[in-house]
Amino acid sequence: GHKYTSIERVIENVIRDTGFTDEVDFVEIIEWAYRAMELIGAPQIYITRITDGDKERNHPDPITISNYRGELPCDMHRIIQIREWCNRGSLQEATSDFILSTNSPEASVGDSNNYKINDGWIFTNFEEGLLEIAYEAFPVDANGYPMIPDDERYLKAVESYISERIATRLWIQDKMSTEKKNHFEKDWLFYVRSAKTRAQMPS
Repeated sequence: GHKYTSIERVIENVIRDTGFTDEVDFVEIIEWAYRAMELIGAPQIYITRITDGDKERNHPDPITISNYRGELPCDMHRIIQIREWCNRGSLQEATSDFILSTNSPEASVGDSNNYKINDGWIFTNFEEGLLEIAYEAFPVDANGYPMIPDDERYLKAVESYISERIATRLWIQDKMSTEKKNHFEKDWLFYVRSAKTRAQMPS
């Protein structure tokens, strides 16, 4: 089994190493931490979760589809299988790129239920319903915050990505020089390479 550390530790390190304090938005940092882990990639860190509302297993509730779309759990890495909660019918990933919407003629074609994933949302060709999704998830702590593999290089990579995101935003707002922003970017590129190399080494 792998050892993990909390996102709080990562945030403390970011604040200590950069002096960013007011710029730190907890919700954003959690999103960035997930994004960083996606980019670093380390297949051994995922666990399987199901949106079946099983509280004892700390599973999320079924996904509510309303107006042809539903929000996916933020700890989701990859979908394994999806089925409708009520009739247990399974869903297929839509192959065409049509936008699923009320005025889309394709939405009602065929009798199979389709879905498309886009940026944290799932779009379906039925207007409302509940979905049970089995998915690969990032491990989370009791508060539902992401757990980060407790490995020096991995932590550095996640921290440097968060710092780079904050720096980029300050730079866009003309609150940071291009030179400084580039420094944070170089850091991230260096640490992500180092963590990727580490992740590919057999343990």
